Amino acid sequence: METNRREFLRLFGTVGVGIVSFQSLTCLKRPLKKNVLFINVDDLRPQMGCYTNSLSLHGQALIKTPHMDSLANDGVLFERAYCSVPVCAASRLSLLTGSRPYKEPGKPWGRQWAYYSRLDNEAQSEPAAINHPGKSITMPRHFKNNRYKTLSIGKVYHDIRDDDAAWDDKLKLPQQTWRGIPAYEIGEGEKDDTYYVDGRTTDYVLKKMDELKNEKFFYCVGYARPHLPFSCPKKYWDLYPEEKIELPPNYTPAKNAPPSSMHNFGELRNYSEVEYMDESKEYVSDEYAKKLIRGYYACTSYVDAQIGRLIDKLKNTRDDQGVALYDKTTIILIGDHGWNLAEHNLWCKHANYNTSIQSPLIIRDPEIGGGKRCSALVEYVDLYPTFCDLIGLGRPVPSTDNDGSLFDLHGTSLVPLMKKPKQEWKQAVFSRYHFGDTIRTDRYTYTEYVDKEDMIVGQMLYDHVKDPHENYNIADLNPKLVAALSVLLGKGPVGKRNAWRSLVDESHQNTPITTALNLPQPIYPENNYPGNGQGR
Repeated sequence: METNRREFLRLFGTVGVGIVSFQSLTCLKRPLKKNVLFINVDDLRPQMGCYTNSLSLHGQALIKTPHMDSLANDGVLFERAYCSVPVCAASRLSLLTGSRPYKEPGKPWGRQWAYYSRLDNEAQSEPAAINHPGKSITMPRHFKNNRYKTLSIGKVYHDIRDDDAAWDDKLKLPQQTWRGIPAYEIGEGEKDDTYYVDGRTTDYVLKKMDELKNEKFFYCVGYARPHLPFSCPKKYWDLYPEEKIELPPNYTPAKNAPPSSMHNFGELRNYSEVEYMDESKEYVSDEYAKKLIRGYYACTSYVDAQIGRLIDKLKNTRDDQGVALYDKTTIILIGDHGWNLAEHNLWCKHANYNTSIQSPLIIRDPEIGGGKRCSALVEYVDLYPTFCDLIGLGRPVPSTDNDGSLFDLHGTSLVPLMKKPKQEWKQAVFSRYHFGDTIRTDRYTYTEYVDKEDMIVGQMLYDHVKDPHENYNIADLNPKLVAALSVLLGKGPVGKRNAWRSLVDESHQNTPITTALNLPQPIYPENNYPGNGQGR
């Protein structure tokens, strides 16, 4: 708020009027008009170097990511962030609309349901209108309505045709197909950074920054790697010697896991020349598994290099007032969901395990101090209100949802956590995939699987204190704990749709209710339980 004359005189006295002009003081108080650079990395799991001091759930080695690490050091790293849905299209729809996913009662579909979910048009078996909450305003449209230049490149929405009118500039560069080709390529010779799409994407954005230096912009940059195929220049593969690559210690299904929790990694099977252990094709060969792990690491380092180029450009581009873009740009970096690297013999995403639903999140804001780590439970649905508060846009006007209820943003602004990361926060967060709904508390993940008629057909309960790799499902040993978590998760599709509401104060912009859950104490099996907290 600008200082009025009365406040000015109170602070400085009448003598100071001749020394400090009122006009100069109000200029100092003028809010910074910040830009937004939203970097969405496809299939990125939180195994970057900046997660060194976090609970190690994701692999045997940290990936070399110096530029993402530097961004985290200059901003706030969220150690326990969760996507709404562990699949590309649905995750992106959820965060860009600010709405949570759900299953329609008695239907084999729901809001933000699958990889083919669309915002605007019918998508195969589901009505696409269900993926858009009524006539609500999407995140990019909200920025455009507030006179921001809105730009999109690469994979932002899964389908580039969605929300077309929200963008002033929209581009998706051609790239290699993701079906029917080998799942990895070690690029040699002329196959340098710009041979692959992410390098060319970065080139385009760097040129655009020169045009945007005096604009207010909202720029969404979607990187393709480390999504399959793992194709990138050889120099990034060389960062990870073959002999150093290890398989995960839990390369087997979790004990007592319900069949509904597993899948046969169909996304990987779409590629050619996949090498299997035997004719059953239940497992890929160990040698091939290590090639995939190495390729994932290499592609993550490749994307990290592109992010480094973006940040360098922001630091070295100044507007006409001499201000570096980095000093007036809020940068948000996420992976759209987690990714499995053979844990429980799962590859890709598409599961309710922690490796699929936990995702990286870094926010760097020029007006909030950096070098912070936050261990609170947060969700990607929190991003829309966070963007609004960081930039000072105000929230979009509430609308009527498809079920007739009032729709307001479902998330909670993370700005208070960015300022004070150690404060009490949400007691639980939620994710779902197809017929499985998951609640994650500070200690547990609990999942219920249902059939099309909404009858429960499977349950999973993991204790992240004693079993952080989720190797032993203890649901059948803990009926009281399961019952308590089931109540929090919600009963039936409608109850699960609205379960999050009991954990926040909706009248105060979804402020977290920090009352402890007081769950029953867990019971563990007598033998063969990973009680030391390590994977088997």
